[in-house]
Amino acid sequence: MFNRAVVRLGDGSPGQILPRFHEEKDSMANVSGLLYRGGETPSFLDNLQITEACHSELRAARTKVRQCLRAEFTKASKADVGFTVRPRFFTQGSFAYRTINDPAWTPPQQMDLDDGTYLPMTFVQGAKPSVAAAAFFTIVDRALQALAKVEGWIFVKKPTCARLIISEYAHIDVPLYAIPDKEFRLLEKAAQARTFDGAFDARADSIDRWDALPSDCVLLAHREEDWVASDPRQINDWFVGAVDVYGERLRRICRYLKAWRDHHRPHLDRVSSILLMVCAWKVFDDFGRPNVPARDDAALLLVARRLPILLAGPVENPTDPEEKVDARLPDADRRVAIAMAEGLAKELGEIVEKCFDPQEAVTRLQALFGDRIPDRPDLIDVTKAAYAEVRSHDRRISAAPVVGKSTSA
Repeated sequence: MFNRAVVRLGDGSPGQILPRFHEEKDSMANVSGLLYRGGETPSFLDNLQITEACHSELRAARTKVRQCLRAEFTKASKADVGFTVRPRFFTQGSFAYRTINDPAWTPPQQMDLDDGTYLPMTFVQGAKPSVAAAAFFTIVDRALQALAKVEGWIFVKKPTCARLIISEYAHIDVPLYAIPDKEFRLLEKAAQARTFDGAFDARADSIDRWDALPSDCVLLAHREEDWVASDPRQINDWFVGAVDVYGERLRRICRYLKAWRDHHRPHLDRVSSILLMVCAWKVFDDFGRPNVPARDDAALLLVARRLPILLAGPVENPTDPEEKVDARLPDADRRVAIAMAEGLAKELGEIVEKCFDPQEAVTRLQALFGDRIPDRPDLIDVTKAAYAEVRSHDRRISAAPVVGKSTSA
């Protein structure tokens, strides 16, 4: 069923020897039709899509937030520095990546839209870093609290953002950034981009001086730590580039993994989306595009079998090896995640490679991913897999039966 592929490390030396799927169409049960059918319905991916109404509601709320903050900063900048500063905005996270899923359990799970608010560095450098961060949050909190009252939303303070809960199933997070003036001007011309949901653990120097902070990077305002070096555009560029190389299959695998995590709440709540995305990409990258199976079920199984090892860490940020995207996963939660990932790999392997009863395959997949797996056994092709199971056994040559002598009458 497998031959072997040697994964090369970054320096070209041979690394871990991994199984390579071979002749997948003849060697495995085909449950891909349940996962994705080229846009046809029903499918798991189709059932993960947020509705157009939800999409419109999130975009409309984002527009109101931006209008509110533009107006507030116009007043604040005139009063504080004597000139008008218009913030720029950069949509981040799953909404921008197009990896957003409809929540598995609502409540408490919610769809989220991250919309970064950017000011030029010169605007915030008029005071000490701690004072500037506090003033930044004061302006944004004041504006969004007033907006929440008008709209009937709920305002929540988070360490790295202001959150607006716009319904029982959706919220908007507004992280705050200071960006070099040259980069700020580029944002004025940039279209909406995609990036990650802000889980880095990089910290600025504790000394309260601007010259102690990185001068060539984007800084994220933090309610307790003042400023944290974090440029979400780098992750955006990485993921867009990864999809360019490996195609939409990579994006779909990321969404399947997120759906698996969400279905098994609360056990996997601390496993971040970006961690799952980087793990999926790491497997694709280690194998190389020609060796990634063409079918979604086989590609998902490939990732699932490596996932426990990757979750053991460390998992490097693809844009900065010094950063670890698993750094904020507590040890206890990591152990649970590894155990559950092992279960995912084992059960998915059993389903794809050994289960030849279509209805049983559906039932077992629903246990793994939830009832958004369609109850459609007719979409599973097991004929070739059953034939392959027979072929997988060694040929047995039996001795000819002993036949007694006979004479004709």
